[in-house]
Amino acid sequence: MGEPLSQTMPPRAEVEAALARIQEWPGLARSPQLAKFLNYIVGARLDGNEAGIKAYSIAVDVFGRPQSFDPQNDPIVRVQARRLRAVLEEYYAGEGAYEPVIFYLPVGRYIPEFRTPSGEPTPAAAESPVTGFTRPIAQVAAERSWLARLDDIVLLVVLVFVALGIALVLTQVLAPRQVRIAVPQPPVVSVTEFTSVAGQAPAASVAGLAVELVTDLGLFPFIDAVYLQRTGPAAQQATAATFELSGIARTEGTEMQVTASLKRVGSDAAVWSMTEKVATAEFPTSIDRLSQGFADQLGAVDGPLHTDAMQWLATNTDLAGNETDYLCGLLFTRYRGSARLDDGERARACVSGLLRSQPGSAVGLAMSGTLLLDRTLRMQPPSARDPEPIAEAERQIDEALALAPTSSPIWREYAFFLESVGRFGEAEAAFTSALQLNPSNLDAYAGYARLLSLRGKSEKGKAMAADALRRAVTPPYWYHEAAAVNALREGNNAEALLQAEALAVGDAELASAIAVTAAYRLKSEDALNRSIAQLLEVTRFRRFGILPVLRQRLGDPELRAEIGNELAAAGIDQAALNGPY
Repeated sequence: MGEPLSQTMPPRAEVEAALARIQEWPGLARSPQLAKFLNYIVGARLDGNEAGIKAYSIAVDVFGRPQSFDPQNDPIVRVQARRLRAVLEEYYAGEGAYEPVIFYLPVGRYIPEFRTPSGEPTPAAAESPVTGFTRPIAQVAAERSWLARLDDIVLLVVLVFVALGIALVLTQVLAPRQVRIAVPQPPVVSVTEFTSVAGQAPAASVAGLAVELVTDLGLFPFIDAVYLQRTGPAAQQATAATFELSGIARTEGTEMQVTASLKRVGSDAAVWSMTEKVATAEFPTSIDRLSQGFADQLGAVDGPLHTDAMQWLATNTDLAGNETDYLCGLLFTRYRGSARLDDGERARACVSGLLRSQPGSAVGLAMSGTLLLDRTLRMQPPSARDPEPIAEAERQIDEALALAPTSSPIWREYAFFLESVGRFGEAEAAFTSALQLNPSNLDAYAGYARLLSLRGKSEKGKAMAADALRRAVTPPYWYHEAAAVNALREGNNAEALLQAEALAVGDAELASAIAVTAAYRLKSEDALNRSIAQLLEVTRFRRFGILPVLRQRLGDPELRAEIGNELAAAGIDQAALNGPY
């Protein structure tokens, strides 16, 4: 689709014929919802009903949502539109490359455009002897012009190679020899059709799961997923793949068991597998949920796709100018999950090196802003923050958003920034944007749950927090913040103490305050003594006072007052509660 496009409305018959062809293409036929979506919007456009192509009507008519559907709270249409754009792009890059009518769905709109290759009308095209499809005459003429200039080009290539050879010799003689590091690259996953091994299983829907997985995995940063047919020319698309993902579905009674299996290219040994169960009758409507469940595990930084790179980083501590978005992203995520100072310093060093070589890296700018804010908030008193580094952190994240406005991870970092500086309404909107762009962004999901839970009682936040813990491969410590606060708020003190222990790995502030409160309520002397000792050793508590720090961290004034009263009742001195000690 690299050639210029004309947006002149083609004849209706040509549009309908093109629609019929793409509907028969396996990549769309195996995803009935997307096929219905495309058919709906194309038909409405042909009938002149552009005004009726809205998120609400699509949700109700295509995806079976109730009349009470709210587009702001349910992103189904935006998510499916993004998937449809990806499927269209794949079609026109492969089997649909010579289609005379191209369906295009602009970002942010649901009214399709019907485009035709510019230059010459479709009937006056030259036929490709390989495929039987047609090519525009302008393309054929260009090829003939190329042949006419072939002799000149060959001569030029020879001269270039001679010059390069001389330069290479001089470089080897005059310059010192440098050691090149084999830097890990982001994983490429080829996804093949899942196989039904039971007669009563819906084979077409099982095969369609692969298409959904390609879309869901492609939403994760640093993962490239491609769809690979088991036979035919499409198999050549995965030559650069490092992993192969496939699966089977079998029925057992009224239940279907779907197993996804990952292996390295060239090996038959599985490096990861996961099985999900669903009622056979419900399977066709459960494809999205199954795909997201598999993608959650595969796309996680501590999942199987990034194991090689994480091991490489463990043995190569000095990147020495080899910083990349991918490697810095892994180090940054590891620091966010551990809160260790050495992990933080290594992430900062990587990001600094990345921005020196690539000052326009959107990912690098977002991480740099977050790390700057993190250091600023840790070192400064809650009541007297220096506004300059905070403003610089926001500037960097704003620049990242300008460079990559549809990046879910960058919107997530912006949401974390807004939450940290107390702009909670804006933070909620930013978390929503991150999840609309990628519903599988589990850090954004857990962050949203934490925001809602720390600001006050929220059934939505409570449910999301529990779901985030369930979905994560290895939940980072901060996933336990919302669960600990919710348990304490509801008087489930044993659960609050348990969650606080998991939280203490990286967040001694909230963990110790919650643990002291829960242990005091439980009258558990051992737990109380242990928790008080930890609380009184927290660096920021000693430097700024316990309650001033909690006012910065905990947005629920009622719960904060309860914690303050319980800490005082447990024997914490008022001077330590309200100021440095």
